[in-house]
Amino acid sequence: MTARAHPVTIALALALGAGWFGFPGLLWDVAWHRTIGRDSFLSHPHVLMYTGVAVNGLVSTWALLVGRWRHGAPGGFVLSGAGFLLALAGAALDEWWHVNVGKDVNLWSPPHLVGLAGTVLIAVGLVFALAAHTRYALEPRWRAPRVVLVFCFADLVHKAMVALDHYTLDAWGRTPDFYPFLLALCLPAILVMAVRALGAGAATATVVAFSVEHIAILVVLLASGMRIPTFTPLPILPAIVLDLVMVAFMLRRAGALAPVASGAAFALALYLQEGVWMAWVVERPWALRRIAVAVPGVLLTAAGSACVGWVLGTLLRSAAEARPLRDALGSARRTCAVVAAMLALIAVGLVAAYRPSRAEPPASVSALGLTPDTTFDYRDAVFWEALLPDGWRAPGAHSAYQEAIVDGRGIPLGPAWCSPNASALERELLTRRFRLAINGEPVDLARYPRTRRRMPDGTLCVWVAVSAATPRPGLQELVYTIERGAAPPSRLTVRLRVKEP
Repeated sequence: MTARAHPVTIALALALGAGWFGFPGLLWDVAWHRTIGRDSFLSHPHVLMYTGVAVNGLVSTWALLVGRWRHGAPGGFVLSGAGFLLALAGAALDEWWHVNVGKDVNLWSPPHLVGLAGTVLIAVGLVFALAAHTRYALEPRWRAPRVVLVFCFADLVHKAMVALDHYTLDAWGRTPDFYPFLLALCLPAILVMAVRALGAGAATATVVAFSVEHIAILVVLLASGMRIPTFTPLPILPAIVLDLVMVAFMLRRAGALAPVASGAAFALALYLQEGVWMAWVVERPWALRRIAVAVPGVLLTAAGSACVGWVLGTLLRSAAEARPLRDALGSARRTCAVVAAMLALIAVGLVAAYRPSRAEPPASVSALGLTPDTTFDYRDAVFWEALLPDGWRAPGAHSAYQEAIVDGRGIPLGPAWCSPNASALERELLTRRFRLAINGEPVDLARYPRTRRRMPDGTLCVWVAVSAATPRPGLQELVYTIERGAAPPSRLTVRLRVKEP
């Protein structure tokens, strides 16, 4: 007689399988935005990601309403259910944001961060549910739950890497202070949690699993003609160092110092790896003075992050051993106190991560360093039709909001016009005249050449090839006017927020 799978096992399999849609979905979404532009709410990557979120929502609802009482579904589903609601709120806020604020092209906007936080809660909740349901720690030879957990931790690493936003899009802007700070804030917590829950080598296994999945997805996207992000840092060396330090301190029965030492060691190895990468591969070496100033804060951040991972890993191990979480750290009072301290530490880290971009007053045309540029990628241009409001070609006033990052390559600012084919473009250009004013100051577009680009849909576009070689951080107002003979002109006002890396 064939044994029937436990309903909670089926629910976990569905939730974890659907949740992993987010791994390729997030990378696909980034590539989609960079290749196709801002698309509809139901773009292919969004459908993939939201399908995973929706399945998790259904599973969490079942677990809370039925599974918990009839089949002993673990409490981790409560956390994943809260994550589902948060992700749902992020999706709704994202759509509202695009309609009322503008088409943001970076992850660091409130809707995106809310949605990402929701998916992180879903993942953490499922990790605890898996540990509590399988009780893998009581069966040392049972490998399957441990392997699944490694991939769960790899998924959390992936979410942390995606949260780096423009640092994953272009290595040029990686700074020796904020960029290592963000890595130190996120990764030690995940890796120490893995080691605490699974044992020695779990940090390295997690990062290797992440690296294999990440590279495989990027290869598929690249083969599909998508514009992929730059090579994400693969923290294998720092993970190995963290593993070794954790084991060394645990063997000496100095467990209390293990997270602090391993977090600091991780940060130092990270600086070594990324410093070499920036100097030899990106050819933009970090200044030693800036590194010296930033290192103490990054070390402290990594140690604090590792302590968070130590607490979470201890709780996870307790769930896997079928022990009450309230007694995971010795007593209910002590556990509550440590968890409260952990939450406070997380709050401090999140507050410290808030770094408002420096903003200068609106720049003059001369300060922007306008220069002819026929080699730009049209997908980096402000006047890329995929980022403009629908109907901008119609006579009258239109407005848009966009964001850009100072990345060393300049920002293409010239207007453009597209037609179905070359003959139509030539005919329409006879009656089209372009004008541009930046912060109220007119730009003489006749000084700059025109260049043509064929779009993926077959249309042909001509751009006025002018870029800002020295973009200034802050809000810049670009007013494009397109005249078409005797017809009323189209006037498009773009509020461009330029951010420093």
